[in-house]
Amino acid sequence: MIFRDKHEKSLLPKALIISAMTASLSITFYLTFVPEKELFTWLKPYKIAGDLYRNSLLLSCFVVYFIRLLFTLFIFYRRKMHWVEAIVITSIMPFIIPYMSFIGGQKNQRIGSVEIIGAVFFWIGSYLNSRSEHLRSIWKQKKENAEHIYTGGLFKYAIHINYLGDIILFAGLAMVANSIKLFTIPGSMALFFIMVLIPLKERYLEKKYGDEFRDYKSNTKKLIPFIF
Repeated sequence: MIFRDKHEKSLLPKALIISAMTASLSITFYLTFVPEKELFTWLKPYKIAGDLYRNSLLLSCFVVYFIRLLFTLFIFYRRKMHWVEAIVITSIMPFIIPYMSFIGGQKNQRIGSVEIIGAVFFWIGSYLNSRSEHLRSIWKQKKENAEHIYTGGLFKYAIHINYLGDIILFAGLAMVANSIKLFTIPGSMALFFIMVLIPLKERYLEKKYGDEFRDYKSNTKKLIPFIF
């Protein structure tokens, strides 16, 4: 991510992301609900089979994720989005949806407690991410807060609580798909956040807010409330 103190709508880069995600969801629905014999020949090896209830639950979660993404990009996301960011996102995220759905589609057993707990994790992660961004967006719209860092709401528990939400929700999706190997996705996200994104963002925040951010950082956990 490129953190710079510029505020633009950046409609074209955001439209690229949404278009790619829309195509990804459409292909996943096609592979899930169209009978194999009616699929295009080159797509038949990727047919999402398995338990229909599991597949439907997983797809429902992805639809919710897509709606959240729309709100995040076009309402909560205030800083300029650069083309490099949009290209990186569209080269990764759209492939995750069909991949997780395909892996989940290899399970024939009915959904049980693991999947239900996964769905709960998905909603908890979605809430942490969306609610934190929503409250910050409202606070930022007030002129008197323009030059100050937001430390209220869920952000009083962790500086990057929104990133924690992403990790939790993708862990939940791995549980809905009932696949241990899919935990590599939230695991990779956690490493990327900790090793790359968080240091970049904190350097930006320290440069922009100075002592205000340093005081906030010294009294607040980085990612996981009360732990780290």
